[in-house]
Formats: sequence, structure tokens, C-alpha cells
Amino acid sequence: MKIPFSWLFDFLNAEWLDPYRVAEELTLRSVETNVSKWELDIEGVVFAKVVEKKPLKHMSVYKVWAGSETYLQVVSADNSLKEGDGVLLATVGARVGEILVGEKDFDGVRSQGMPLSTKELGLEDQSSGVLLIREDIPPGTSAKELLGSGEFILEIEPTPNRGDLLSVKGLARELSAILNLEKKARQVPEYKEVGSIEIRVESADCKRYRGAVIEGLSVGPSPLWLRKRLWQCGIKTINNVVDITNYVMLLEGQPLHAFDLDSLSLPLFVRDAREGEKIETLLGTEKELKSLNLLIADREKPLAIAGVVGGLKSSVHGATKSILLESAYFDPYRVRKSAKSVSIQTDSSYRFERGVDIQGVKRAQNIAISLILELAGGRLTSLRDVYPEPYIPKKVFLSVEKFRKYSGMDFDRAFVSKTLTALEIDHELHRCGVEVSIPSHRSFDMQRDVDIIEELLRVKGYGALDPMPLRVFSKPSEIESIEESLRNYMSGRGFSEVITFSFDTPEIYQQLSINLPELQIINPLNKFQRFLRTTLIPSLLMVCLENIRNYNYRMAIFELGKTFNQTEETKLAFLMTGRKSLFPEEEYSVYHALSVVRDILNSQSDSYISERSNIGFLHPYLQRAFSVEGERVAFVGVLNPEIQDSLGIRTKVVLGEVSVEKLKRLRRVYKPLAYFPPAVRDLTLLVDKEIDVDKLILHIRSKELMEDVRVFSVYTDSKLGEGKKSVSFRLTLRSREETLSDQRVNQLVDELLKELENKFGARLR
Repeated sequence: MKIPFSWLFDFLNAEWLDPYRVAEELTLRSVETNVSKWELDIEGVVFAKVVEKKPLKHMSVYKVWAGSETYLQVVSADNSLKEGDGVLLATVGARVGEILVGEKDFDGVRSQGMPLSTKELGLEDQSSGVLLIREDIPPGTSAKELLGSGEFILEIEPTPNRGDLLSVKGLARELSAILNLEKKARQVPEYKEVGSIEIRVESADCKRYRGAVIEGLSVGPSPLWLRKRLWQCGIKTINNVVDITNYVMLLEGQPLHAFDLDSLSLPLFVRDAREGEKIETLLGTEKELKSLNLLIADREKPLAIAGVVGGLKSSVHGATKSILLESAYFDPYRVRKSAKSVSIQTDSSYRFERGVDIQGVKRAQNIAISLILELAGGRLTSLRDVYPEPYIPKKVFLSVEKFRKYSGMDFDRAFVSKTLTALEIDHELHRCGVEVSIPSHRSFDMQRDVDIIEELLRVKGYGALDPMPLRVFSKPSEIESIEESLRNYMSGRGFSEVITFSFDTPEIYQQLSINLPELQIINPLNKFQRFLRTTLIPSLLMVCLENIRNYNYRMAIFELGKTFNQTEETKLAFLMTGRKSLFPEEEYSVYHALSVVRDILNSQSDSYISERSNIGFLHPYLQRAFSVEGERVAFVGVLNPEIQDSLGIRTKVVLGEVSVEKLKRLRRVYKPLAYFPPAVRDLTLLVDKEIDVDKLILHIRSKELMEDVRVFSVYTDSKLGEGKKSVSFRLTLRSREETLSDQRVNQLVDELLKELENKFGARLR
């Protein structure tokens, strides 16, 4: 929002203030503010009065008085000017933007200047003719001086919770508190309810509606002082009535709207729009409305989208003689949704969305009524205020102790009272704190005692706070259970946790060729779910089938739950099908399952091995079991294609299960960092295809000084021999007592090769 700096002087005794200092203080303590100058790109333009008018074909020849004894003859296509009218005249040699004005000949008549329009002056985008000025101004007065060129403009960008700053009054109130400035007394006229205008508020989202009827007025151009204020704020002028509503909106922060009374079929309604209703807006577009739009309407038609934009058919125009002036409070959230639904944002909706002062509805309208009666004439014939639930201030208490705790400062009662008074916040000081009555203009963002602390500290200035080192008291962290660690890990890998019943049906076990559970419920709630499960896999498959029935074909789910054999046992099972939702997006495979299980096992032990398994419900060639010291702790694999088809699942299903109870018994051995460099050797062995590579790794890892073993190549080819494969290992050997010599390393590798040949039939390739 743009505000001329000098306009603040109507509210404050602050003519001596530097606008740049004001902008800096506002930015530091309240709202981001920039300073600019309102400049007109003109030179040699003066005020002149028409003293004589003559016709010239489709134009007019005017004799104008341009000051002192200077009388000039100008030709203009605008034939509306009359004797006594004032214009802004670009004299010969004047510059208007990039145009240099000189004498010009029109059918033998010399024109010694050019009367300017608002468009030519750079004040508005469009204009219908020469800018007409009817005020009594000395001819020859500079146009720059007359229009206030060089005025400092404050441009503020308040946060959404500070709608109270979107007015000259609100900004002046803020500066009064921040800079300790004295406010000027302002008199506002008072108008009481009169007449019998009927207003029916049918929506709870209109908390207050005040309508005033003014009859017998004359619509025309606004006086120059009013138009100048609007131009400096970046708002185009329309006519005196509409300009006054915009002026008061800028002054008080309360949007107003005027309807042409003769175009209305009273009573007036504030109601929800009906689906499919249409309105032609002031912007010249037709909008189809929805029930979320709040409307101002008469008996026959919509008149305006409440808080957003008015309708074209009920707008004030040159022939208007009577108006209904609206001032209201609409719910901010309703206005925002309504504005978004029709893709329109106006100065009014911008303020309503941020919350206007419900108590200021009356004050703003009274100022507007007074200005309309003064500038447009007429008489007030009706005034009605529909305000069913008047605002009741919320009481909030701020204790001295809490202020000290949050601010690190002493509770200065004089400063607290002075600041709250300047911000127009009623309060009462007590021995142990201050009780605040939240005013209506701050009801949108002040709700708690900490909000009061924020107000006091920002007005004081955060730079006034003493710097203190941050003190965070240490406390021992809770030891995370293995179950919680597994949940966090699986969630981090993109899995969603499911929780299922511990009871299974016999059919799913039969389809998977798993032995029926031995434990049954004697009196089950459902006779088909009477078995206590021995594995989590059937439960996950049932969840998978339910998702597929609801057209969800991609999933990664896990369950951490109890199974029941001779004893209770906690297991973790997971299922993946479709494509990964995490980057990169690819189809789930058994390798994703292998990485999950390996990560889980690596967190607990480094002595596990994997080997072929023969689980009936898994693909015979795509499954693997993991064991530690001969005891199976986990398995992974792809669901058997025949079972997949029988269940009606289209995409490949990858499964896995880990025994959490057995994981708890594993212990990882931690070793200190070595001080001596490693020795690295690469070996390529030729072994039978039936030999599990994991068994080779486990044997190699058990050897003396062997720190790490990694496989970097597995290769099969008929040239290697029938039933043979080539496996390449990278061995890392290290001593914690000395640097290993090549001779020592070669000796260890030779001994290892002999053992591998004797035990596994492996030969060096």
C-alpha cells in the first residue's frame, strides 16, 4: 500500500520527521517499508483559466489566462470546456514526458500550447478529455506544485496478520507508539439511524452491515485535493462518490461501496450465492458464482460479490441521483475463498482478507457521508445498522514474571502503559502484571499474553535487548528400542506401516502352502478368523488385495507385530509391489528387498550369511534366507507367479520377513580404528555354480588379519567349464600392531587359497 508521507501529518505532530528514518524504524519494528518520490515527468506546465471559447470545425479555440498578463490561444479537440474552467496547460517550449510542445497550426489558427489530460500527465492509463479543474487557483501556478510532485511516498508490505496497518490512521497509530509522537485530535461527525431501509442479513459470515441512503446528490468530478491523494496512492479517479469511498478506505482501512439506488429492488439481502448465478462486475467481466461466494443482492439480482467487487448494473454513474452507501464487516476467510473462486483481487478484498475493524464500520461510513454531503450535495434519508452481536473485547493477563522470563528485561510499568495507550489498546495495570482488553482493530492477531510481549518488545526495539548466551540444559536421551528403530528405518525407506488383526483365515494359508497354525481361538468373533497367525506374510497379502480392489496398484507397506507358535514372537514383515514413489521411480525388485534386510542385519551384526532357501510360496529362483550361526533370522523373495495369478495380482510382489526376537540376541563387535595402512589384494576364483558366494565370504572373513571382503564380479560362461562360475573378491588385510609386508600378505593369501580349494574346490583363475 502506498501512503503520501504528508498525509500522516493529519494524524500526528510530525512535520519535522525524515521519511527515510520513518521507513527504517517501521521496517525494524513493525512493517517492511520503502520510500520513493512521486514525480511528474513534466516541465513548463502551468495552471490556466479559460476566458473565451470559439468553434473551429470539430475542435474549439480557447483563449486562456496563464498568469500575470499572459493570455494564450490554444486549440483542443475537447469541446467540453467552458469559460471559467481551469486546465493544466503545456506552454510553448514545455516538455511532457518525451514530447516537446511547440506552436502548431490548425486550419490557419495558431495554437500556443496544449491543455493536458490525466493520461498525458501520466496520472492515469486512460482519460476521456482534458483534466478539468474548477478550484480557484492563481493562473500561472506550476502544475508540479499544484499536483504535489516530489511528495515522499511510503510503500508498506504488511504481513497477513496486520490488516490494521492498511490505512493512514493505522500507520499513524503505529508511528505514534514507535517514535513517541503526539496524536492530533480528529472530529468525526455522528449520524444516527433514521428512515426505514430494509436490510436482511442471511449469512453468519456478515457480522455487521450498515447501509445509508443519500438522495438528491450530484455526481461529478472530485475536487483536485481528493484526486491528488488518490493519484499519489496509485488509484485512478472515477467520480466524486466513488473517489470518496476509495479515499475513506485509504484513510480508515474500511472498504466502502456505493450502489445506484434507482437500480435496486429493495429490500437488500446479504446471502450465499446460488449455484450458477451470474454477475457482470465493475471490471467488465461476467462471473458465474458458487455457493461459497457471499453476495449483496436485491429481490431480483446479485449486486456485488461481498468484500470483493461490485456489479456493473448497480454502479454509480453521471446520472445517479440517489445512492445506498455500504459499510460492512465480512469474514476474512470467506472473502478470501470467494475472491480466489472468481480470480479477482481488489483493494477491498485485500483488506477484508486481512481483517478490518468491526468497530470502525460506523466511523468510516460517517466520514464518507459527511464528505458526500459536502462535495456532492444531497440529504441523508435513511440509515440502518445491522449488528446482532456487538464486539466484546477479550481479556488477556500478562504477568510480570512471564514478561521477565521471555524478554530478560524488567517490567517497566510506565513504558508498558505508554506503549499500549499509543497503540490504542485498553489496559489496566496490576501489582503482578497488566490486564489487556484486545481492541477490535487487533482482534485478528492478538490472542494470548505472548502477543502482548511481542508488541512491547517490537516497540521497544529488539536492539535494546541485552545479548545473552543460549543456555540449553542437557538431558540424557531415551534409549530407543529396536522396534522403534525399525519403524523409523522403514518409514525413512518410504514404507507405510499397517496394523492388522492377529487372526487369520485358513484359506490364505492353504493358498500359500503354509502349515495351518496350531493355536486356535475357542470362541472367535468370526469363525473364519480363528487361527493365531504364525507369520505376518498372509496379513500383508490381504492388505495388498484390499488396496488393489480400491485401484491402488503401487505400495510399499510393513507391519511390526506378534506371531504365535509355541511362544509369542515379534516379527517385521514387508511387501512391495508396483513402482517406487521415491526417486528414482522404478519397479520394485528382489534387490530392493535384499538391501532392506541387509541394512537391518548390518545394524545388529556383521556375521550373517545368506543362502538359497526353499520357501514354497516364493519364486523358486528368486528367494534368499539369512542366518547367523546356523539360525535363520530373515528371508526375502518374490511371490510365486502361480500364487500371484490365483490371488488376482497383476504386478510382481516382493516379500520379506525378519525375526525381531532373534535380532535382539545379536551383538555387533566394535573395533578401534587402526593406525597402520591396509594391504589390498584382488582374487578371482573358479568354483562350482552350486557354491554360495556368501559361504566363501564368511570363510574368508574369518581368517587372521582379514578386515574386509567385497565381491566385485560374478561371471559365468561355457568357456569356464560345465557348471562353473568365476567370482572376483577384493580382500583388505590390516594389522593393528605393524605395517604388513608383501611377503607376509602373500603368505596369508596362499594359505587362504589352499583352504578354499580343500573346502570348496575353489581354484585361482
